[in-house]
Amino acid sequence: MSPAGETGTSSTLPRTNAPADGASKGNQYHEFKIKDEKLGEVDLLLHTSHDDRVTHCGLQGPATNVVPVTSEALAKKYDNLTDGMVAKIFWGEANRTSEPEILKKVEEIAKRHATVQDHIPELLWHHTFTNPTSTIRKALGVPEPTTGNRVLYILVFRKLYPITKLHGKELFDVWYQCILCHLTLWKEGVYHRDISPGNLMWYRRNGKLIGVLNDYDLSSLANIVGPQGNECTGTVPFMALDLLTAKAQRGEVKHLYRHDLESFMWVFAWIFLRYKNGVLRPAESRPLLDEWATLDAVACGKEKLFFLEHPLDYQPPDLQTSESDIDWSLWELVVECFVMLDTAAYNRRSRFHRIRLAQQRSTEGAGEQTNAEESVSDMDDLLGKFTGTTAWVKLSNPSPS
Repeated sequence: MSPAGETGTSSTLPRTNAPADGASKGNQYHEFKIKDEKLGEVDLLLHTSHDDRVTHCGLQGPATNVVPVTSEALAKKYDNLTDGMVAKIFWGEANRTSEPEILKKVEEIAKRHATVQDHIPELLWHHTFTNPTSTIRKALGVPEPTTGNRVLYILVFRKLYPITKLHGKELFDVWYQCILCHLTLWKEGVYHRDISPGNLMWYRRNGKLIGVLNDYDLSSLANIVGPQGNECTGTVPFMALDLLTAKAQRGEVKHLYRHDLESFMWVFAWIFLRYKNGVLRPAESRPLLDEWATLDAVACGKEKLFFLEHPLDYQPPDLQTSESDIDWSLWELVVECFVMLDTAAYNRRSRFHRIRLAQQRSTEGAGEQTNAEESVSDMDDLLGKFTGTTAWVKLSNPSPS
């Protein structure tokens, strides 16, 4: 949707206005009215003090905020908004394919593939503001004002729920659904490249939990030629080890499907080890994973390498006394997946060294790239190694013991 213009007014409403369920005591709202060429005027009431607000701030990056939102105009347009809506507000790189454009491609793929249909976020409305950061920089006399130029977006979605609220078989099912959705999208040329707990969501339909692969603002499309932005894609604690090196941070390592699949494994371990029954464990009773979120990429990679090689050292202290067969199956899944990751990494290194030795013996193919491409069969084979593990097979059973 391409609004014809905007009448951006922002104000804090009086506290006498009725707060939404879960709103903080401050009850701070911000109201926008934006002209839209199809809807006329879209009213947005952002619940900025709501407990469900999610903020990602930093000295650089998109400064993403996700807040509950209400809108009379959108409520009239869409039925069944019983779970509510959220607004995602962020500064996206101007030279990167926009998230609405990527979601349009994703929606086209969903029409052809059941693994994607119903497993993607529903974009209800979006708007791009007309003043990029380059305008501000130019006015301030900043050299090369268009470098890293960003544009402010606001996207409105149906509300979803975070995967960290799940546990047991439901956690596995939603996580696996997201993996299958991601694989299909990758094969179809949509590369997500930012698998993290915050991007794996779910909703309930007819009593069944439906996993949703969310957040495409750092994704790229296979058919786009040229730069896709200067951000380093990924969330450090969940990035593949190959991407947590100085070389990768310089942009010298191609982001492959296997890197995102590895991220899914880190996400599952993170949730299982840090949460219990959908609630964050007390600091003293969860493994020392929190520091991963505070380290730079290279340092985090070293910590995660130790985890990869010694996963059994991170067993939750209360698991030993647990009588839950599902809990033990989930722990077995964590261990088996990381053993598989370690084995796959060893096999790749062995193959790489064999190729390099062959290249040293002959000048033919001396410049061959040994780790730059993957075929569809490579992707299927790699995922198959994980889905074939004992714990994965057991958890995939619709009626586990």
